[in-house]
Amino acid sequence: MRVIRVAGVALCAAAMLAAGCSGGRDIVPLETVANAAFKTESVGTARVSFEGTVTFNHDHAQMFEFTGHGIADWRTGSSEMTAVYKFPGPVQEAIKQQFGRPVSANLIVDGRKGIVLYMRFPFLDQLMPSGKRWLKADIVEMGKAYGLDLDRLKETKQSDPGLMLAYLKSATGVRRVGSDLVRREVATHYATIVKAETIIQQAPRDQREPMRRYLRMLGIKTYPVDLWVGQDGVVRKLAMVLEYNPSKNEHVKMELSEEYYDFGVKARIQPPPAKSVLDVTPRLNDDGHASRTLNS
Repeated sequence: MRVIRVAGVALCAAAMLAAGCSGGRDIVPLETVANAAFKTESVGTARVSFEGTVTFNHDHAQMFEFTGHGIADWRTGSSEMTAVYKFPGPVQEAIKQQFGRPVSANLIVDGRKGIVLYMRFPFLDQLMPSGKRWLKADIVEMGKAYGLDLDRLKETKQSDPGLMLAYLKSATGVRRVGSDLVRREVATHYATIVKAETIIQQAPRDQREPMRRYLRMLGIKTYPVDLWVGQDGVVRKLAMVLEYNPSKNEHVKMELSEEYYDFGVKARIQPPPAKSVLDVTPRLNDDGHASRTLNS
């Protein structure tokens, strides 16, 4: 799933630890979380279901929900997802009247060469140029505006459909919360905090300072993650909360949970036909400013 997803800020860890807790707060080795992340990625593929909310400026009237499912392929750094979005009442009703259907999206991340995001919004098909159905965003190209070489970061698993798994390797302060059923399987519930600075230190040396500037610009220092690990050591569920400030007067909070199942499922994730794609990637001009030219 993904749309390119991206990082978060400190919350009260106690609230996360208390969720579903039966009283256990045992501290466990950091390797417990890191090993689960590595082992899950080594399985290669899995089906994914997810749900979450995004809230702007602490205002529930500006909140929307999303649910979806798809396949992640950690071998190629690719994923293919379908998502449905639900907006506050008046907005949702206006969308229904205007387009006759809820807002949904088909999302493909192609990680085989670079990191390319393809997005299709069926309710907007009639507004697209003739023959076009998909929007394309080259995430590596977009990173250049911030001095980031995401191809280099990808070498250290800093960006892929297993982003949440990759960042678990930067976890600190892991606690065992208890046990829960995830898709009818017993899984051990852990809670931890991921530090932005530790993630930065995993990046290639020449990328650390641009990455640090970018995260500081968003106000990101740490974020909490809960995970549920099966008896085989493979992650069954992840939940996280991200808070950041895309601009001085904006605040965004995203709550996201993902469940993994059908490990090892066959996955053949391909980008859509080139003739159906409209490239909307902002690209830097010679003067260093982003160009918004659309390319077919």
